[in-house]
Amino acid sequence: MDEKKPRDLRRHAAENFFNSFEKQLLETFQESESQPTPPPPTPSQKRQTSKNPPPEPIDLSALEEAIADIDQYLENKSPQPPDS
Repeated sequence: MDEKKPRDLRRHAAENFFNSFEKQLLETFQESESQPTPPPPTPSQKRQTSKNPPPEPIDLSALEEAIADIDQYLENKSPQPPDS
């Protein structure tokens, strides 16, 4: 008879849990149905809302100077062959 009592308690607790879960689930679905979902943004809207600023035009002289600096750095870094 002692085994029946814990089993009844578990069954009752499980029933309460499922009833509460079902109630919350239905309320959530009803709330989401009452709130209209906004339409997805169009490609032009996506471009306008991007966080990145438009790229600046490339200054060719600055680019040439940077390339020259890199070339000079690589030349100085590479090992020089010994003079014989």
